[in-house]
Amino acid sequence: MSKWLFSHAFKIIEQIESNRFQAFIVGGAVRDYLLNRPISDIDIATDALPADIMKIFDKVIPTGIKHGTVLVRSQQLSFEITTFRKESGYQDHRHPDSVTFVSDIEEDLSRRDFTMNALAMARNFKVIDPFGGESDIKAQIIRMVGNPNHRLQEDPLRMMRAVRFSSQLGFAVDPITLKAIQKNALLLEHIAVERIAVEWEKLLTGSYMRKGLQLLLETGIHSHLPLLSEHVEVQNQLKKLKVPFPSMTAFIAWAHLLKRNTPISAWSRKWKLSNQQKKDANLLVKVFDILYDENQWKWAVYLLPERLISSFVAVYTSFTKQPITMEKIIDIKRNLPINSRAQLDINGKDVMKCFPERSKGPWIQKNLERVEQAVVNGEIENDSKKISEWILNERF
Repeated sequence: MSKWLFSHAFKIIEQIESNRFQAFIVGGAVRDYLLNRPISDIDIATDALPADIMKIFDKVIPTGIKHGTVLVRSQQLSFEITTFRKESGYQDHRHPDSVTFVSDIEEDLSRRDFTMNALAMARNFKVIDPFGGESDIKAQIIRMVGNPNHRLQEDPLRMMRAVRFSSQLGFAVDPITLKAIQKNALLLEHIAVERIAVEWEKLLTGSYMRKGLQLLLETGIHSHLPLLSEHVEVQNQLKKLKVPFPSMTAFIAWAHLLKRNTPISAWSRKWKLSNQQKKDANLLVKVFDILYDENQWKWAVYLLPERLISSFVAVYTSFTKQPITMEKIIDIKRNLPINSRAQLDINGKDVMKCFPERSKGPWIQKNLERVEQAVVNGEIENDSKKISEWILNERF
């Protein structure tokens, strides 16, 4: 995928250059190329203005012309192309008060956060590295470009990004950058929770999560994160986590299980999660309790959708030494007698026939759920006649 993407990106660059402009691949794609990591998207920087790019290419989406950014579509791929620029003033700790277009790639790179991201690549694979990013990558160091205090005051989210990159790459943070993060951690309170949540989830899913979490606690950033700042027990347990969480949902379920008196709704509200994330976290807790307290493997696995299996395994194994793997859960799921209530050989009308004297009510759904659970657990066969007999005998 990476070679294919680079090939297409170089064609875009060649087309820009044929119109007498400069163009380079910039940022994370260059870093990940040097690290031999997978690359899913490529950004391009150029001295051409958005108006020039719109003349050169047929399919251009003006996503951020004010800041010099457009999206070029080519063979079902999208490339974000931004004009070289310098920025000044960050009153809201996020957006520059002014943006000035420039003609020098090195001046453009000087505004970026870390040296490993302040890299550019020409279409002959030559790397432009004015701030020592390549040597920092080799040394596995996360270092701010320029004065770290100034860069963090421009956008305090860079503190979370530093910790997140440590979790993803296993890199250490440069001592001067580390001190700046500790000094400016309070500025995180100026940042929208939604932006922090994106970085937090990436941190939790990182291959070197323990390193990232250690850095989070060492810098004091945790003291400015929603609800986490209030729960010392959750902070302490973070130090003991061994396996990355596959999702924010898994973290919220885990945190609630540690502090049951803080409902999932509170975590979801503070972190501004979606209703789906909230539902998923509640379901993870429900399945956890069924398995942990009642040891009902089949019923627990039946209730667990495939998209949440990895999250559940991470949560469950953080609380118990009982062996559980994704493979085991998938195997159990494959061998269940049914995969949904719709596959029951009985429905609400059939249940009503068993009790003709009763009026419609919630008892019908209650019966169906009991039947569903009994079939899943192998207590009865999924046969309408046998189910009806079972309902009459149970009379619930």
